[in-house]
Amino acid sequence: MIRSRFSPSSSPPWLALLLGALLLAGPARAQELGEGLQAHGFISQVVTHSSDNQVGGDSDDGLGWGLREMGANLSWRPTPDWLLSGQVLGRWAGETDDGGLRLDYGFIDRTLVSDGVNQMGLRVGKIKNPYGFFNTTRDVAHTRPGIIMPQSIYLDRIRNFILSAPGAALHGNLAANDMDISWSLGMVQPDTSSADLESLFLLSDRVGKMKGDWTWLGQVMADFQGGRWRAGLTLGDVRMHYQPGGDPLLASGDNRLTPIVLSLEHNAEKYSLTAEYTQARHENGGYGASPLAVGLQKPNTVEGWYVQATYRPSLDWRFYVRRDEVYLDRNDRYGKKNPSPFYPPFILFAKDWTVGVRHDWNAWEFSLEYHDVKGTLWLSPLDTAFGNQTQDWDMVLLQAAWRF
Repeated sequence: MIRSRFSPSSSPPWLALLLGALLLAGPARAQELGEGLQAHGFISQVVTHSSDNQVGGDSDDGLGWGLREMGANLSWRPTPDWLLSGQVLGRWAGETDDGGLRLDYGFIDRTLVSDGVNQMGLRVGKIKNPYGFFNTTRDVAHTRPGIIMPQSIYLDRIRNFILSAPGAALHGNLAANDMDISWSLGMVQPDTSSADLESLFLLSDRVGKMKGDWTWLGQVMADFQGGRWRAGLTLGDVRMHYQPGGDPLLASGDNRLTPIVLSLEHNAEKYSLTAEYTQARHENGGYGASPLAVGLQKPNTVEGWYVQATYRPSLDWRFYVRRDEVYLDRNDRYGKKNPSPFYPPFILFAKDWTVGVRHDWNAWEFSLEYHDVKGTLWLSPLDTAFGNQTQDWDMVLLQAAWRF
């Protein structure tokens, strides 16, 4: 079912009043509420303009104000071995997210082993999924590598599916010479509530429901020479089950994703080079014998990568350029082998050049970003229907974000 935007707070006057109030508040910092108890919060607003296709509202030859986030989180450490943390989020993203408050994450973390250098713990609850460099920090605008995440790895149209999930994970840190290693291994049930998840895996928002099955995710990250070099490996086995309800075209079915993400970064005093590459084998079973079901039963391998160069002339300025490519099927990148009479082939890929600049001022962050895009894989059909999408398009985004 299509989610509608929350109209009372979607207009520019709402933004102006809120930003004005925050500016009057002056510089902000984390709030200490008691011994071991901290509160943090953030808000961000993005204005979009695109030559074609809708992103965050009426951006096609206009201005879209529909990309916005507000969040608050609490963390409490009653003893050195216990941590309780959670975050409530309201997120607006065009037609795909209506700003309803939800628990973004919430967990209890118990340290099991700690000798002052090495550590191991157990985290239980709705936990953040370890996935690439940025997934565990992407909820706050200040921690992202740009206004829009690299879509080849961190696909925003299925953000909730990727970000966090109910479950448990062992995690730890090891230190040896000039190398620090962090690791995590968990079992979770993916969040499959998004209509966009169905539009990606089932080609439309169906009347049935997708349900996450028990899934494992593991990650190893290594820092060398005090962070000068960073490298990581993420692996997973993600499973979902489709419950058709009254779906006339699809019977019960199963989906399985087995992603691998390779991450590498080099940091110097004034520049960083970051690259990530992913492959995810996607296999389906069941779904019946209708033409749609037969099409869904064909396996495919998602492939994506990006390279980003960031230059920091000072602590409060950064400039960056990124190349980002993603293909729904690496063996049929442009939809030529199996053309569909119902969908244009360019919904199967996206190739993006991004140029951006960011300025930090106290608790504020201001960014400007330009995208030159070919393909529409990372666009939601809830914002722009497949039949109305345009292959070659560009976009300008302006963001203001504040945190304490």
